[in-house]
Amino acid sequence: METLRVILSLPGDARWNMALDETLLAGIVGGGSGSTLRLYSWRPPGISLGHFQPLGMADLGACARRGVEVVRRVTGGGAVFHHGDVTACLVCPASDLPRNVRESYRLLSGAHAAALRSLGLDAGVGGEAPPLPHRLRPGYDCFARLTECDVAVGGVKVAGSAQRRKGGAVLHHTSVVWEPQPSELLALLLPGAASLGRPAAVLELAPGADRRGFEESLAGEVARALGLEPRVGELTGDETADARCLVEKKRSGMV
Repeated sequence: METLRVILSLPGDARWNMALDETLLAGIVGGGSGSTLRLYSWRPPGISLGHFQPLGMADLGACARRGVEVVRRVTGGGAVFHHGDVTACLVCPASDLPRNVRESYRLLSGAHAAALRSLGLDAGVGGEAPPLPHRLRPGYDCFARLTECDVAVGGVKVAGSAQRRKGGAVLHHTSVVWEPQPSELLALLLPGAASLGRPAAVLELAPGADRRGFEESLAGEVARALGLEPRVGELTGDETADARCLVEKKRSGMV
């Protein structure tokens, strides 16, 4: 059976996390890497904007004063607060997933829901929310609405996803809200976005839940969904070097 490389990363800052994910995607596009699931957290806290969102939806001045880094993802979707969450980045050949994008979302969200059920939570996939007000459509909080492909517990969203397909490869991001989000972070988004909903945090729903145990369960469920065998691995030297180079390019405005 083919394997899914599982990387349990140390916490990283916003630029590093996004540069490394892009580097892993490039490895799949170039044919030099195999399917990889990277699980990580953010330090310091960050806000990632969807690829097509306006930068101005976050209060950049307030973010800088609070030490919250703002980056743009290569994946679409809405803005995500990264404060004590479990972020999963899956990169794989598109052939590993259903051709239908919605079906691929539901498959991977199902894996996340299964891992959450291992904690005793009644997690499932799917839900509906009212249409976003017109003023929020250009930029919104990912957790302000629940869709048919999201993961929810008791009707409250606990994990959201976004995807990018490029050159026969897929990068799929999922953020699982593990720790409660400080209320002051909610004010850093476009005014009114945060009022549309508040994500459920795993530690509120399952106090004392073991994060590493959840990550191991999640790796197993994602691998099972893809028909692969999970195997813990590490970044290669080339991947680390390429990601560092990309960080510097982003910092200098070259990309």
